[in-house]
Amino acid sequence: MIYLYAYTNFKDGLDSLRRVKVIYDFLTENGKECELLLNEYRAQLTARDWGLPLATTIETIKDIDAVATPEDIVIIDSPEAIEGKVLSYPDRFKKVIYLNSQCENVNFGNSVVLEVFNKSNLLAPKLKKCVKNGKSIFIYGDSDYEKTILKNSDLFKDKNLDLYFGTYFFVKYEDKLTSIFNQLIDAQEYYNILEEYENIITTSPQIAIECALNGIKICFLELRELEECQKDLLQNLKVNISKKICDNFDKVELNNNDNMSILNIILSYV
Repeated sequence: MIYLYAYTNFKDGLDSLRRVKVIYDFLTENGKECELLLNEYRAQLTARDWGLPLATTIETIKDIDAVATPEDIVIIDSPEAIEGKVLSYPDRFKKVIYLNSQCENVNFGNSVVLEVFNKSNLLAPKLKKCVKNGKSIFIYGDSDYEKTILKNSDLFKDKNLDLYFGTYFFVKYEDKLTSIFNQLIDAQEYYNILEEYENIITTSPQIAIECALNGIKICFLELRELEECQKDLLQNLKVNISKKICDNFDKVELNNNDNMSILNIILSYV
């Protein structure tokens, strides 16, 4: 069995799940038996809406060994600390592949470590080519714990924008957001959004990557501080990084097969 663990948290959102979905879909298409490990039930429901099977729930990275056995392969996408018994995972399981989403080196024994914000390791779904609806949407992310959208509401007023309403947005938060945006689009529609919207504004490096690799017009709104490796990558991809809503949206010209190298690397180990 191949276990794919994606860190899913009400403060950090579902970007790990987005990357793991790409890997899961690729591996199952290649005949590999896979199972998802997530941290909580709301992420499971969203994953199901995104076309994934029901996952097994574990509390933290330290609980992977409660499910996986020495004969299993484990793929981990999590910013949680690699410490304590987790350090023994590469010796306890058949193979450990670790997707490093941090800007610092990770010492994880003899595991395979892949830097996800390296241009050679980009992970993004291959989307259907659809007729665009001419609309623009803002995707802050899956959680707005600090209510950053409201604090920056002047940026969005009169911009004719829809809003992606994240899985972890507060109950009744929509009551305040409906006065700022045209309409709120549920998280379950995430992949339909990428396929159908003309322009996407986001504060998520992972979502920016997914747009860039699918030729979607993208504006990266820097409402929260980027890590250096993330900023370097987005600049390298020629994504427009701005402190305000872009006046013009640029399509990043990338080959939609640019993400195949990391997937083939993973496949070679499983």
